[in-house]
Amino acid sequence: MSHPIEGIMGVSMENIHQMVDVNTIIGDPIVKGDTTIIPISKVSFGFASGGSDLPTQAAEKFAGGAGAGVTVKPVAFIVIKADGDVKLLELGGKASPIEGVMDSLPGIIDKIKNAVADKKAEKAANPDPKQVEKAEAKLEKAEAKLEKMEAKAEKTSVRDEARIAKAAAKVEAARAEAQAQIAAENNVKKDKE
Repeated sequence: MSHPIEGIMGVSMENIHQMVDVNTIIGDPIVKGDTTIIPISKVSFGFASGGSDLPTQAAEKFAGGAGAGVTVKPVAFIVIKADGDVKLLELGGKASPIEGVMDSLPGIIDKIKNAVADKKAEKAANPDPKQVEKAEAKLEKAEAKLEKMEAKAEKTSVRDEARIAKAAAKVEAARAEAQAQIAAENNVKKDKE
């Protein structure tokens, strides 16, 4: 024959089992558009029971009781986006606000990078007509400047060629004069002999 405390404990444990299951800890997914959110909770429970046999002259009597308590506290959410991005958003698990900011910093940086990239792409796809005109005017000025520099370089090379030709003529004249002097000296030597 079973003891009455076993009945009390059995009923209490059965009721706790009904309240706390895996779906309490990992909640049912919530789908909103292309985002799925899965709640995660912390479940704490306590259980106490007690009793005593009370001997009396007529018969054995039993007195007992049981109690239980359950606490379900949400601690985080898993956020899954359609592009495969998965994030764990914790609730109040940070020792200080700075830790929370530091943990969320990579996500913030990614959002800023994406926003800047989107802005650049939009600007490239839809350029401002005034900016296009300015860029074309700058290009025309640069082309004109390049043409002037090329013309100047060509003039400089023509001048350099003329200078080289003059210098070559002077060298040839000096060589001819030196050869004439050598020939004259050779003739003077022959005459003396």
